[in-house]
Amino acid sequence: MIHRLRHMVLMLALTGLFSSCSQVEDARHVVAEADSLRTAGIAYDDSLSIAEAAATLSHVRIFYPTDYARANYYYGRLLRTRGDHPAAMLAFLNVAHSRSKDFAVKARSYSNIGTMCNYAGEFAMAYDMYGQSAECFGKANETRLYYYAQNAKALQLAELSLHDETLLLLDSITSTCDDSGVLVKTWETKAFLYVNTQQYDSALHAIHMLHAAGYHDPCGYVKQAQAFWYLEQYDSALYYAQYVMSMPQAAPRDKYNMLYIITFNDSDATDPQFRERYEERADIDKEILDPQNIQYSQAMDLLRQDLNRKPDYTWFWAILVTLLVIGVPSSTYISRKRRKHQLVSQQVNDLLQKHDELSERNYLLEQKLSQRQKKMLFEIESFCTTIQNDSDLKKKLSWNDFDKMCAVVDERMYGLATKLKERYNMDLNNLRLCILITIGNFTNSEMADLLSYDEHTFRTIKNRVARNLNISGKNMRDFFLNLMIGS
Repeated sequence: MIHRLRHMVLMLALTGLFSSCSQVEDARHVVAEADSLRTAGIAYDDSLSIAEAAATLSHVRIFYPTDYARANYYYGRLLRTRGDHPAAMLAFLNVAHSRSKDFAVKARSYSNIGTMCNYAGEFAMAYDMYGQSAECFGKANETRLYYYAQNAKALQLAELSLHDETLLLLDSITSTCDDSGVLVKTWETKAFLYVNTQQYDSALHAIHMLHAAGYHDPCGYVKQAQAFWYLEQYDSALYYAQYVMSMPQAAPRDKYNMLYIITFNDSDATDPQFRERYEERADIDKEILDPQNIQYSQAMDLLRQDLNRKPDYTWFWAILVTLLVIGVPSSTYISRKRRKHQLVSQQVNDLLQKHDELSERNYLLEQKLSQRQKKMLFEIESFCTTIQNDSDLKKKLSWNDFDKMCAVVDERMYGLATKLKERYNMDLNNLRLCILITIGNFTNSEMADLLSYDEHTFRTIKNRVARNLNISGKNMRDFFLNLMIGS
């Protein structure tokens, strides 16, 4: 008996192990699929699969740190696109704290954190996060992305009004990097810096360099509209502000700012148009910007908590204590183990004996229940036989009162009708049909006549009821009888 119990426990343990391994492999497959899609320039958009993959890999992150980091990165990106920035922040922080050596994934996660900091107005934290991103891109030998991260750092310095430091960093980038995309990005940063320092002609020159290089991002046109606005060239400012509004990829915040320029510079606008633009700005502020700001604020709180968190050495002490416990010899270990084994064996025997007793008791109860159900079924069949020839049955079933209809038939039928009504939301006509089927020995033609249907309509309704109950038409009466004598 003990040997059989041990065998069962071993089989259960092996089953759990194989199931866990299968889940881990499925999670790794999801990550590999997301990798291949990213290589093809396609975003992974199955939130349920990537969330399950990240949760599964979190339990084995010591063994699969890279898969764990990548799963959280893809999950964080998906959460960001869907506007759940606090959850995205947690996912990216999981990547940052992982033991993965995939520095490119870590760099991208730090870059996403930096972007959220920038949108939240936390430029100093954004500068630090982009610094971490640049460091990781350097370790991953991703030179081009390293310089993009450096450029993002320069943008945060410009936001912090550290203009000399910004120009110094931008000059360092242009002197050491020959990638055209990176150099174009530096012109965008310079345009932003020049607008902030009121060097509007220089800002327009920087934007001209952007457009000459074929870079037509909405941000450049926003800065162009703002530069013309400050130079009091209102027609040009109005033109580029309207152009930004027509760009589908323009961010809500950019459109919000451009509406300001359009509203105060469009001399041909009517009062209704003014009101419409004010309302549009209010809608953007209320429906998009305010919820985003709340989300970013919550994400920043999570980041601050993480930055202020003290290192957790629990795992270290747990390993140390485990090693000490295993390494300390004990003279009583074997005897204690033997006594414990004897005690467990006795407990197992007691449990098996109780199990046998309970099994016998359950068997007797099942027998009694079976006899009781047979008796109930006999009574129902007897009742059904007596009511089949009732000449007033059609009149009784034509009543529009549910309680009266069921009470006239039989209290068990009332119970059946109540269960069907509560569990399957049946209407009165369908309940009459179910009761007739339960009574039995009626042809479809007779039941159609009793319910005042033509035979074709009756068959259609009967089939629809069977589908709703997820049973076949032939099994409907057995289903109703079991429902009556069961719970």
